[in-house]
Amino acid sequence: MVLGAEQRIGSKEEQVKLFEPVTFRNLSLRNRIVWLPMVSWLGTEDGFVTDAVVERYRRRAEGGAGMVVVEATGVIPRKSPMLLRIYDDKYIPGLARLVDAVHKEGAKVSIQLIHFLRQSRSGYKEQPEDLSVDDIHQVVEDFVNAAARAKKAGFDAVELHLAHSYTLCSFISLLNKRQDEYGKSIAGRVRIVSEIMHGCREVLGRDYTIGCRFNAEDFVVGGNTLKQTRVIAKMLAEMGIDYINGSAGGKTEDGAWYTGYSSTRSMPPDYAPEAVNVYLFADLRQIVKPYGVPFIVAGRIPTAELAESLLQEDKADLIGLARPLLCDPDWPKKYMEGRPKDILKCIYCNECLDRDRRFEPVECTTAEKAAAKKAAAR
Repeated sequence: MVLGAEQRIGSKEEQVKLFEPVTFRNLSLRNRIVWLPMVSWLGTEDGFVTDAVVERYRRRAEGGAGMVVVEATGVIPRKSPMLLRIYDDKYIPGLARLVDAVHKEGAKVSIQLIHFLRQSRSGYKEQPEDLSVDDIHQVVEDFVNAAARAKKAGFDAVELHLAHSYTLCSFISLLNKRQDEYGKSIAGRVRIVSEIMHGCREVLGRDYTIGCRFNAEDFVVGGNTLKQTRVIAKMLAEMGIDYINGSAGGKTEDGAWYTGYSSTRSMPPDYAPEAVNVYLFADLRQIVKPYGVPFIVAGRIPTAELAESLLQEDKADLIGLARPLLCDPDWPKKYMEGRPKDILKCIYCNECLDRDRRFEPVECTTAEKAAAKKAAAR
């Protein structure tokens, strides 16, 4: 902990690094706080943006986040109820409305692009080795076309989903058993990402921000560890990635959807240590730092004091918050105004994750209880 950080953050007269404006690559942010992507299940059955989706992101921008990252948005029409979509131009108007709402509140906005292999709740999961080379080329094309639509909708950046149990993470993992040019070695496993990056640069230009959500470690037997991800992170930087949003785990090889130990490293619960994954991110950050690639550090960072210490100790460039801002969207504003005692604190119960698994709207139980108590007192 930085000496006196609590006192400085608790007083709006004092400036701290967390709340300073920052510019990285092609984005200028009003502070270093990033609202991380959380699937909301608030879209329509066929993936269109709703008023509830717009309000979800507008509210976090109003609360003071420097950038918000829109939840995983499908680049293909494959069935997944209420998941936002961007595989067709018909989705652009709704997404543009969301972008405008966030911009009016003074924040920048990125969108997470996701492709997912076929998977059932009964346990079946399609593997990278099940795809033909033509299938892989189609995945690349789907990402590139989606990125072009995102730019047309007005997003300041796109974020490629290279984490958890989704397609791109499955390819870059040691668990990928392909024996052709898209497997066998780290370079082969990363080839699909390289082709997507090349295609995206062609349609987006050099001045458009492309980031990624990246698994620092898979936390399953036979998966990537730092030994592999250090190499991959360097490759991403050399490809021209503009930011890395750190994550870990989330693999289904050790249990059903977000239920195993790997899941607890993706969304650390209340019994996990604070900042439990930071040692991984700080390690990878040193790999990409010479390339000027900023690293978003996340995972059980409940207070601005802890966030500030990570910045001051050179372990992070940006601080990613998901559950704390789901609980209290005004988390940044209240700290900036010297009102930390007014913050409704996330207790990391992971009821939001349970709702996600049930395909229910992902809201915060703590916030709902506080609102009900306030209403009853009137």
